[in-house]
Amino acid sequence: MKLVFHVTVITFCILWVIKEILAPTSAAAIYSNAYMASVVECDTAMEAAWYGDSSDPNEVRAQDIHLLECHTYDKLRKKMLFMGLSEDYLSWLGLKSLDIYQRPASEVSEQHRFKER
Repeated sequence: MKLVFHVTVITFCILWVIKEILAPTSAAAIYSNAYMASVVECDTAMEAAWYGDSSDPNEVRAQDIHLLECHTYDKLRKKMLFMGLSEDYLSWLGLKSLDIYQRPASEVSEQHRFKER
């Protein structure tokens, strides 16, 4: 009976360490760079769709294809959450990625320039 108790406690401790420490640490090590790149790609796609011309069917189709990056981002985010990473950590990674992969101000401001007078 004492042996069963010890085996149960040791098994529980091992599983807890895997779930709370090894899985999140592994997920962060494996997926963080891909997640940061995916954040930037989805952000770029959403911004392009926002400022794009919705009356041109070819551009709408191109926007739809470009916005598939957001689906990739969402799947990766869910995988990382499932592996035990917190929302706070993923939010921090997202902000970090937008800082690292900043676009030049001229590129961002170009969309706001008047094309005609």
